[in-house]
Amino acid sequence: MEIIKQFKNIIKLDKINLEIFKHISETGKINYSKIGKELGVSHVSIKNRYEKLLKRNIIKPSLLVNFSSLNFKLAILLLELETESLKKIRDFYSNCPRVLFSFNLMGEYNHLLVFFGENLNTIETMFNSCMLYNLKGVRKSNLLIFGKLKEDLFLPFNFSLLNQQNENSPCGTCCRVCLCFIQEQCFGCPSSKYYKGPLKIT
Repeated sequence: MEIIKQFKNIIKLDKINLEIFKHISETGKINYSKIGKELGVSHVSIKNRYEKLLKRNIIKPSLLVNFSSLNFKLAILLLELETESLKKIRDFYSNCPRVLFSFNLMGEYNHLLVFFGENLNTIETMFNSCMLYNLKGVRKSNLLIFGKLKEDLFLPFNFSLLNQQNENSPCGTCCRVCLCFIQEQCFGCPSSKYYKGPLKIT
């Protein structure tokens, strides 16, 4: 089948690649010597294969944070956007420290944002005062909030966005004049110098 051929042109799922994927998935790192010994090949072969996967952009080392341990709230924002707004929205939230994922969709809604808040008040503030307030071209939206996470949930988090020296947040909002922030219903944006939450850099 064509789809199988296309997949094999991208990546060869042999024992070496599979063992590399398993080690990274289980430990978050790779031991060339250990994998080589298990498969009966040299550690140099494993190293070369790993670097080839990186070079071809098949895998990417990244930091995953356990949101269950942090006890943060997760939410999904489904959006029906005007076609010309799709790229603008993706670019708009590319520097938002709270947005974990941003995807285009097919169906009733055409865009999805997965984001976090320290508590439900922050989620509500983001939805009503930050996220939708600054968006143009939104026809319809639907907010879904995760229940309590009973199992570990590791997700990527971009710590480089925690600047905390900026007057305004990446979306252009200033926490200092936000009523929700003033009334302590929200910790503020983690990229803002006014942020007061648990991600505050000390």
